[in-house]
Amino acid sequence: MSRKTSTEYDIQYVGFLTGHGGDAVQMLHLAHGMHRRGLRVRVIVPAVDTSIAFAERCGELGITCDRTDLIQSDMSGPKQDLRSMVRLVRTLDAPVVHFHTGNSCLPRSLMTALELERVPRAFVTLQSPYETIEPKTARARFWAFAVRRRVHTVISPSEHGSAFQRACGLPEARVCVVRNAIDTRAMASGDGSRPRVELGMTSDDPLVVFTSRMDAQKRPTDAVQMFARHVAEFPRLRLVFVGTGTESDVARRTAEELGVVDRVSFVGHRTDVADWLAAATVWILPTERENFSVAVLEALSAGCPVLSTTCPGNDEILIDEVNALTFPVGDIDAGAAALRRLLVDSALRQRLGDRGVETAEEY
Repeated sequence: MSRKTSTEYDIQYVGFLTGHGGDAVQMLHLAHGMHRRGLRVRVIVPAVDTSIAFAERCGELGITCDRTDLIQSDMSGPKQDLRSMVRLVRTLDAPVVHFHTGNSCLPRSLMTALELERVPRAFVTLQSPYETIEPKTARARFWAFAVRRRVHTVISPSEHGSAFQRACGLPEARVCVVRNAIDTRAMASGDGSRPRVELGMTSDDPLVVFTSRMDAQKRPTDAVQMFARHVAEFPRLRLVFVGTGTESDVARRTAEELGVVDRVSFVGHRTDVADWLAAATVWILPTERENFSVAVLEALSAGCPVLSTTCPGNDEILIDEVNALTFPVGDIDAGAAALRRLLVDSALRQRLGDRGVETAEEY
């Protein structure tokens, strides 16, 4: 017996994510694009603190967003139970269902619920920068089997991600790459004067900006250590973290230990990211792993001189000395040296920023 489809919505997006990272941004962009094309869209996310602002943004865009307790999610990843997943699946009656997750696969309980309820094949976007399952294991075999039965297409924003899915046994025909994308005009339209006034800085004071989740993956304490190497040489230099996460307190303690806490600002989650990018002298992200980073795209789009790592994911968009300066993950000395080059060389900053804008326009 076929399931009845909803007459209220054309597409339902379900996010197994926390609501404030790049994965949520991409889901919202996609939902908004379909909404602007006249389709009736519903978005479902976990009822956690970090999804409140996300739901408000959906409302501003005229998109229905339901925050539900049926999806359990925290910074360490979603943990679901079968009963809740069955109840969730029973609400998914639109002709098209698209799951988004920051993991390398969907929860087993969800895939079981999709099978039990005989839901038509769904679309899945996987944004995880890490391989959270291991090929040839029982978990990977179950995922590959479930995909064959209940998934139309598994989408990854990077070649790394899609190659990993194939290694887990997914058929070539079910795997594809769709790059993350951003509104380049919006990111390039920021007013850098406002953040500088907020920080008590002049237009000439050098400012290093970090705009990403402050999680261990992004290595924000590395940014503090690199910055601290140059405070004596540049007495007006400041570092600002725009965002929140599990490493916020750790980064603050590192700044205190290095004696630079008065030169480091933590402004929390902000919706005016374009303004902070416009204010940046250098944009920094010492991340250890990415799956085609939205934050990197935003910085490139704003014309920021980008300083980041040669990690998997970044290697698909950043070219050292062309559209960014890059350094090995965890190499504080190399990162600090590259930071100094950018602080002292305005021509280098201009060249990298211009090429970064060209790169971002491709996405």
